[in-house]
Amino acid sequence: MKLFLIKCKNFVLDILFPPLCLNCRRHLNARTNTDSTQTNTENYICKNCLNSIQLNSSLFCPVCRLRLADNKKICSHTKYLLGAAGNYDDPVIRNLIHYFKYNNFENLTPILGEILLRYIENCKLKIENFIIVPIPLHPSRERQRGFNQSKLLAEYIAQNLNLNLIDALKRIKNTKPQAQCKNNESRTENIKNCFKIKESAIESIKNKNVLLIDDVFTTGSTINEAVQILKQNGVRKIIALVVAKA
Repeated sequence: MKLFLIKCKNFVLDILFPPLCLNCRRHLNARTNTDSTQTNTENYICKNCLNSIQLNSSLFCPVCRLRLADNKKICSHTKYLLGAAGNYDDPVIRNLIHYFKYNNFENLTPILGEILLRYIENCKLKIENFIIVPIPLHPSRERQRGFNQSKLLAEYIAQNLNLNLIDALKRIKNTKPQAQCKNNESRTENIKNCFKIKESAIESIKNKNVLLIDDVFTTGSTINEAVQILKQNGVRKIIALVVAKA
């Protein structure tokens, strides 16, 4: 009976509010998902748009953006490696991230999560001995948004790769959004000293390799700050994993 009612509800929704692709705005297939706890990809983006995304196949230097051969550190610019699934100038990825981050489309988590998983597979990253740490939001910002997009992605990756998620970082300064900063210098100053390691997580991250999860890498100010505090607390290797780099 419940299954029948859900199908009826979806049928009515398709008539009154036909689902449109978040990117190209074309009509999507009818809602076939009968489990309200799951997300059907085709309720949000069409196959053509999803398949058009060009995924990267290597790690990068976060400073000079050089592609790293065999995913090995060959630049001396930085203390970590950047893993960016795609590029922010890709309109499909940019639209998905915008809806996810600014329009509260929490149900896009599996779509963006799968993009990250496909990228990890493309790179053949060996991350079995890594733990996952998400970039945190300030509590007031998270309450306003309703969720932390980086933590949702981190949870998805941890669950699908059977890795431990350690919510090790906390944000101790309620900084203004980085997108509102005019230049790199103001971004760096805005985010300075905004992170701290939770006391309960200090021993959990010491001598560990970390997959640091965020949604977008622009100038790198946020991740640089997080990397610095993680390194100060005994973390070994860090790969910053993001959906897209600017």
